Amino acid sequence: MDRQPRPAACRTNRRRHALICLPALSIGKWAHHSWLMRQRPIRGERALADASARLIVEYPQLTRIDFRQTLPCVGELPRAACARLFRISAALACSRSLRRVVTGADHLAFARSVAPQLLRTIQQHARAGSDDLPLGAPLNFLDRHEMTAAGFALSLRGLGDGGEVQHTWLRLRMPRDVVESAVRFHARDVSVDAARALLDDATRLMQSMHSPRPLRGESC
Repeated sequence: MDRQPRPAACRTNRRRHALICLPALSIGKWAHHSWLMRQRPIRGERALADASARLIVEYPQLTRIDFRQTLPCVGELPRAACARLFRISAALACSRSLRRVVTGADHLAFARSVAPQLLRTIQQHARAGSDDLPLGAPLNFLDRHEMTAAGFALSLRGLGDGGEVQHTWLRLRMPRDVVESAVRFHARDVSVDAARALLDDATRLMQSMHSPRPLRGESC
């Protein structure tokens, strides 16, 4: 049986990540279950399709998105790895202050809550020789939720004026409570280029880890 041709607006050049039309199910799989009004991930495809359809009613613009304006380092990662990238970004943004985290207990807490194996590397990073980036609010370096939220805010800043669709797409990737907490860390005094450079540095650091991807079942 011949395949029906795709509408012109839905065709995509995969190399260039052109404007594409996304099915509801793809959007539902991308979004954290808290945006689908669920307390836990949806397992059944029919239930996921129903929840996704309701999400699109709220955000109809998501069915058409230009991936050239998204953050590729985020789109290529599983959700938990994406959250870890955000935490590493937040740590790098405050690497000078992180030099004061010296006790063994704090090192263990950082490894458990933020990212393993990286505290000394971040403390010795070239960024630690400069002032911390202004995040708009004090940051608890040992709080997993706060670090994820701060890094998420920096990633939104990295999108710049990419468009509300791209901002909404990124918000849906993280738990709703993380996105709500990120409002504290507006990072408006951080330039778009600086935020993107920070994400690039965080990506390189995460790739240098012995186990760059979070363990199965690791939460955001």
